[in-house]
Amino acid sequence: MKRGDLVRIEYIRPGKETTYYEEDFYAQDETCLRTFKTLPEDISARLSESLVAQRLIQPGQQVGTISKVYFFNEPFNLLEFRAVDGTLLGHYSDLGEPAIRISPNEIQMTDLFIDLWFFPDGRLLELDWDEFEEAIENKVITAAQADLARETMQRLIEETNKGIYPSKYTTHIEAEWK
Repeated sequence: MKRGDLVRIEYIRPGKETTYYEEDFYAQDETCLRTFKTLPEDISARLSESLVAQRLIQPGQQVGTISKVYFFNEPFNLLEFRAVDGTLLGHYSDLGEPAIRISPNEIQMTDLFIDLWFFPDGRLLELDWDEFEEAIENKVITAAQADLARETMQRLIEETNKGIYPSKYTTHIEAEWK
């Protein structure tokens, strides 16, 4: 594959409809797949409005690009949101099972409901614990999946406190994007 080719992401949320995304291929190695997307104005506006409503970005800020890293051996992904002018808006991780390669241009990721937002100033916000608990209660994720999500959340909190997350994982983005 070459930069700009489309990659299909099969995004599974147990108990909910599977979503398919088409993203622009950037790079891939044995550890991860990297994608990059410059957002069309309408999608940028809707996404930005949602992030403002969740108080993840400030009113007036607008997402221009998203860089994503899907790890093949880590139980989370890493998204980097930037404004049109390149200003970092934040990092986001879906906690879930490591990505699986289905074909050279398709991967699959199973989301385990809890997420993290890392603000540029170093604050970390845990998200969607209510959805996670509901998924456990409704038995749409297994006990092993729930344990994986909890352990990953704890690990990423500890890594944040030590200055490891997200910087250790953004090297997959920064080495290629610059």
